[in-house]
Amino acid sequence: MDKIPLYSKRVSAGSRVYYMDVHTDSKGQKYLAISEIPKDTSPGKKQRQRIFVHADKLDEFGATLAGIISYIKNDA
Repeated sequence: MDKIPLYSKRVSAGSRVYYMDVHTDSKGQKYLAISEIPKDTSPGKKQRQRIFVHADKLDEFGATLAGIISYIKNDA
């Protein structure tokens, strides 16, 4: 996995920062890496949470996420 993303977007959300990065795997296939990093200002290592979504599942992932967003907005 490449350490430098091909494309990256940052979302600041209160006490957390989210990064959505596009990388390529060892076979040259693109995938989405979503990272969550706390904005904690105290010294020490920050705990990063990551998920990976491969290109062949992006449509399903996106549709599911859109459905969840719609549910949350309409149920509130």
